[in-house]
Amino acid sequence: MITLTTTGARTGRQHRVPLGALDIDGRLVVVASAMGAPKHPAWYHNIRQNPLVTVETETEKFDAMAALPPDRDELFAKVVAQEPGFAAYQARTTRVLPVVELHRFDPARRMGDWIVEVHDWLRAELKEMRAELDCGTPRRLSTRCAGFCTALTKHHTGEGANLFPLLAERFPALAPTLAKLDEEHVVVARLQEDVQRLVDEETDPVKLRAEFDRLKSELDSHFDYEERTLVAALNALLPAPG
Repeated sequence: MITLTTTGARTGRQHRVPLGALDIDGRLVVVASAMGAPKHPAWYHNIRQNPLVTVETETEKFDAMAALPPDRDELFAKVVAQEPGFAAYQARTTRVLPVVELHRFDPARRMGDWIVEVHDWLRAELKEMRAELDCGTPRRLSTRCAGFCTALTKHHTGEGANLFPLLAERFPALAPTLAKLDEEHVVVARLQEDVQRLVDEETDPVKLRAEFDRLKSELDSHFDYEERTLVAALNALLPAPG
């Protein structure tokens, strides 16, 4: 038995509920069975809106992220093999009993931490390039700007193709956040193109500085928002690459 603390989807208040949890191949799993009731339990609606939860056992208490595993059917079969009563609960209702995996936060370096490190490197590059602009428009800035834009594009492409779909699948509550970040990627890409073109043309330095400052402002806002909203979920799901 565990005690799961969730945040109310409508009230925002903390709710504690005792649940039977299972260890399935090292994964901590709970089932939103409500003993076969026709509707999902309230705690399940809560984690759909806010996946950050607290788990208490007889011996410890820790924070976790409640995720919807992509292998739900396979996982539920293992749940039934371990606790046959869940098959009876499923037989009582027409709804598919949700299986929820509780990802404990790992103190080791994780994906969210790595994302922040990437952002900090990009922030530092922006700051140094902006300082070069104040000293004029040195020819080498064109090459440096191209390298920066390539790195930023690769970073955003990787997020959009790999990380964001994974987060959307596991944490439905993050869907509006991910949509906003995708839109910001498009805006940033356009600004990148404008800045690179102005640098290559060695155009009016006043205009170039103004466009560069727009890009820096947009990226600062984008990075800050992403770190506030996604780092916890990424840390719960994935280790840092490398």
